[in-house]
Amino acid sequence: MVRTSFLRVYQPVETFAPEDTERWLAEGVPEQPESQVGRAWLVSGRLPGATDGFSAADGAFLRRLEDKLFLCPWRTRLRMLVGLLAFRGTLPEEVADAFVDDDVARRAARELADISDNHPEVRSHILHANWHVPLRWFAAFDPTERILTEDRDGLRVRYETTLFKARERLERAVDILDLSWLDDSVALALRELMEWVCDFPAEGLLELDYGSVAAMFENDELVDDVSAEEVWSCLDALQVGDAERAGRLFEDLSDKWATARAHEAMN
Repeated sequence: MVRTSFLRVYQPVETFAPEDTERWLAEGVPEQPESQVGRAWLVSGRLPGATDGFSAADGAFLRRLEDKLFLCPWRTRLRMLVGLLAFRGTLPEEVADAFVDDDVARRAARELADISDNHPEVRSHILHANWHVPLRWFAAFDPTERILTEDRDGLRVRYETTLFKARERLERAVDILDLSWLDDSVALALRELMEWVCDFPAEGLLELDYGSVAAMFENDELVDDVSAEEVWSCLDALQVGDAERAGRLFEDLSDKWATARAHEAMN
């Protein structure tokens, strides 16, 4: 099983086409909407036959906040295409075809282009990361927005905020990094995340869910985990020019999540 964390955008129900929302609300949300079967395409490096999965075969996550209903469409087909090409892009050119051959990659690219041309309103509402939670995700949240719950699978950690607040925090974080001594790639990754968040109306919600990555830690580690607080402590230190403290905090955080991500190489 691939341990996966998620960053999800929820938008008000009135944002979506009535025919989609009616179906999503009628179907509800299965307990495991993205099962191992749904990830077989990535394990095999093969692209299933084309469908209208982004509109006709998918569901949506639901979130209620007071008297308002928010939806996060799965857009599984769209994410599958993007993920397949991104996965191939991380591989050395001389071995890439062994995992995702060139014909499959070309077909995925053509289908992505068709979706962009024929359905420009369709976008991915979910980012995912395997075997870790990217540090840049935490910059969108205040430490007080951390939510610790327990279900039959154990403890779960998630953060939730409004897109408006997430935008403000990410913009501030990018400004800090632009003036820091850190490698430009760190600021670039955060800027890309900010652009993705800003692509949605500010009336929505943003959720960071540790997902099955939480199962990689002991319960006491999850209870004591304050990664968002540590990320912002590092950013605050950078802002006031305390390079020594910022470097120490960043190194500790990187080591913690690098240890978790090492499972990717083992698998």
